[in-house]
Amino acid sequence: MLLTDAIDSFLRDLDVGRSPATVRTYRVALRRFAEYRLARTPERLSLEAITADDLLDFTRHLSRARSPRTTIETYTTAISRFYAFLVREGLRTDLPLETLQLRLAALRGKRRRALPRVPSDEVIDRIVLQARGDTGTSPLIRMRNIAIVETLRGSGIRVAELVGLRRGDLDRSRRSAIVTGKGEKQRLVLFTDSAWIAIEEYVAARGDTSFGRGLAHVPLFSRHDRATPRVSPLSTNAIRAIVWGLAQDAGLMDAALTPHRFRAWFATHLVAATGDLAAVQDLLGHESADTTRVYTRVAATRLREIHARAFASNDSKLQSANVG
Repeated sequence: MLLTDAIDSFLRDLDVGRSPATVRTYRVALRRFAEYRLARTPERLSLEAITADDLLDFTRHLSRARSPRTTIETYTTAISRFYAFLVREGLRTDLPLETLQLRLAALRGKRRRALPRVPSDEVIDRIVLQARGDTGTSPLIRMRNIAIVETLRGSGIRVAELVGLRRGDLDRSRRSAIVTGKGEKQRLVLFTDSAWIAIEEYVAARGDTSFGRGLAHVPLFSRHDRATPRVSPLSTNAIRAIVWGLAQDAGLMDAALTPHRFRAWFATHLVAATGDLAAVQDLLGHESADTTRVYTRVAATRLREIHARAFASNDSKLQSANVG
C-alpha cells in the first residue's frame, strides 16, 4: 500500500467522528508530511517505508522553517493519530507509538508553550461599556452586540459555539445553554446574570417573546442588515468584526482584541478566583487538562504583577529611609 492510500483511508475514518474543519486541517498536515517524505525519497513511497523518525524529522523541519508553534503542534497531532490508526488497523503494527510519544514530548520540552495573550480587566470592561454606549447603530443591533460581548465575557464560549446557538439550546431555569463544540461534542455553558439579561432584552426587542418549540431552531444571534423576515445567523467572521469594531471605537487600536481573547480572559479570571483547574477545564470544554493548565501560568504572572505594584511604593519608602 502507498502512503497516500493509507492517508486517504485514515481521513475517511476520521470523517465519521470529527468536525469538517478538523478533517481539513488533518488533510493539509498529512499532505505536507507526504510531500516532505517524498522529497527525501524520490521514488513512490510505500507505507512499509514509514518510520517513527520520519515524524520526528518532519517536526524538526517545521521548527527550522520557523512555522508557528500552533501549526507544529497541530501537524504533529495529526500525524501521530495517523500512526495510531496504522497500528490499530494492523497496517503497521511495528510502529513504536509509546516511544514516539516520549520522543515528541522531549522535542516539545525544548519549545516552551507560549502564554496566551490575555487582555486586562480594564480592556474587557471598556469593550462592554462601548457596546452599551454605542449610539451610532440601530437600537436592535446595539442590544445584540451588548448580548454578544456580555456572553463572551461571562461564559468562555468559543466563537463557533456562539454563532451556532439556537433558541432551543437555552435553559431559562438554569440560565445556561447546551452548545456543540469541537468534534461535535456537546457541553454546558453557564451565563452570568448580566449576559442572560442582555440576551432576554435582545430577544424581546427582536420580537421573539416566547421560548416555545416553534423557535427552537431559530438562531440566537442574527443578522439585522437585510430586509427579510428570515432570521439568519451571524458568521464567526461577523462576530470578530463586531469585537474589532468596538475595540476601535473604544480607542483600543493596539489591543488586538478577538473573541478568543475574551475566552482567555474568562479562563484566567476563573483560575485566579477559584484555583479549581478541573472546574475551569469543564467550563472551557477542554479535553486535556494540559490545555487548561497554561492559564494557571497566566494567572500567576498577573498576580506577581499586582503584588509588585502593591508593594512598590512601600519598598521605595523603606529604601529612602535606609539611605537617610
